[in-house]
Amino acid sequence: MRFHKGLAAALAFVGTPAAIHAQVVDPGAHIAAYDDAIVAIMKQKLGLSARVDRFENLVRDYYDMPAIAQLVVGPKWAASSAADRSAATAALTHHSAVQLARNFKAFDGEKFVVDPNVISRGASRIVRVTIVSRGGKDLLLYQLRQSGSGWKIVDVISGGVSQLAVQRSDAAAIVAGGGAAALAQRLAKLDAVK
Repeated sequence: MRFHKGLAAALAFVGTPAAIHAQVVDPGAHIAAYDDAIVAIMKQKLGLSARVDRFENLVRDYYDMPAIAQLVVGPKWAASSAADRSAATAALTHHSAVQLARNFKAFDGEKFVVDPNVISRGASRIVRVTIVSRGGKDLLLYQLRQSGSGWKIVDVISGGVSQLAVQRSDAAAIVAGGGAAALAQRLAKLDAVK
């Protein structure tokens, strides 16, 4: 299976107990655990709806979705109500899960190779992962920041393209017209899984 730039949009996970996540301090180990969870979901050979459910748990566990939602909404975040912020965060979480479920359908021998050399950039850490598949190799760069009890993903870069930048660009017109609430409504329609 050849992965494409849209994959980064999804990379956005299997619900692993919180105690395990709290023990994972190293950003590279955190991403390795995330990749193992992706492979575990693919090996289950589930339908789309069930994969979305599994990946939604994974997104909550590994991504800093409140921070991502704030960055995607941009300046309108400050003027948004708590309910609208919550709705936008939930919608982006589900959106990430849907994209993951669409990109990772079934296991076909893929290997996720985590580079042990984690790059420090200020408060962020960059973890490089090469996905080796029958179709070739793809390099993903995960940007992580400390959040609560550990490291959380805030961006994924594939083919030199930042997923966060793509999400902001895609959401700009919707957010400009209706803020966080409009984004949540648009994503709910877009990502309705039947």
